[in-house]
Amino acid sequence: MKNVVKKVATIVLLCTSLLPYSSSVFAATDQEGIKADETVVNGGVDLVTPLDTNVLKISERAPRPAQVILRIPFQTQINNYYCGPAAATMVVNALGYNKTQQQMAALLGTTTNGTNAGNGVANALNSVVRGSKYQFRWEWHTYNQVDKMKGHVVEALSYGNPVMVNTAESPGDVFLKGHNIGVPLYHFGVIGDYFNHGNEVTYTDPGYGRIRGFVQDQRVSITNMSYAAGTRGYAW
Repeated sequence: MKNVVKKVATIVLLCTSLLPYSSSVFAATDQEGIKADETVVNGGVDLVTPLDTNVLKISERAPRPAQVILRIPFQTQINNYYCGPAAATMVVNALGYNKTQQQMAALLGTTTNGTNAGNGVANALNSVVRGSKYQFRWEWHTYNQVDKMKGHVVEALSYGNPVMVNTAESPGDVFLKGHNIGVPLYHFGVIGDYFNHGNEVTYTDPGYGRIRGFVQDQRVSITNMSYAAGTRGYAW
């Protein structure tokens, strides 16, 4: 078991043009000196509509739900370096796209060294869901960006997107349940739920069923999730 764990820990690591100003273009000027572009259909200064009816008030925006629970069809990674493809398969399958781990591995560029984090992850997901309402972006993350990560998770899951997250966990740092294996672990998983307005999330682990001690689903505070993903990132 020790040899398997060391292999996982090592492998998963790599697991409109602007017009120049002219008096002929900017013809209308109000008493405050604001110039309106009479030639622009969308984008000129609106001097007619009263301001209080022209601006969407923050209080009128629809609030995010206190919790969102998405159905994530679970996948155990089929080998020690397929945590990325397994996590990506769970994400796209949850959105209704039937892909295998091998197909996602090809899109992700996965090798026996694992799956690289970065824009390639978002690009692979987007290549599957192209033409749908879903769109993924990659976010490099640092430990203390807790509020930013919470905002992204809440926005993504409220829209129906699971979040594919890459963690970097090492001795003396924050570990997710089952991940304290004594050596650094770089690993992909999925955030499929949030609770308490994003202060807690459910992390689904593709290592469950392959690596002893890993659990399928665990409730994690967003602070610990942020710390576990520090120096790595997520596709949201």
